[in-house]
Amino acid sequence: MIKRLVKHGNSRAIVIDKGILQAAGLRDDTSFQLVVNPSGGLLIQSVDDVDRKEFEKHFEELSEELFELMKSLSKK
Repeated sequence: MIKRLVKHGNSRAIVIDKGILQAAGLRDDTSFQLVVNPSGGLLIQSVDDVDRKEFEKHFEELSEELFELMKSLSKK
């Protein structure tokens, strides 16, 4: 299925149809992991709530590492 980004305030959103959510077994409060592919693109994957705290911890660590990397790359 192909979807387009839609404007949502100052951000962009992907609207997922109710039928797709039901077919995938997802709820309204499902958490998602977003991964930026270094060669371009974005991977969106649902995660179990049990994994959420661990994910958030790793995300914060990775964000700090990537922030420093992006900062150094922007100076070049």
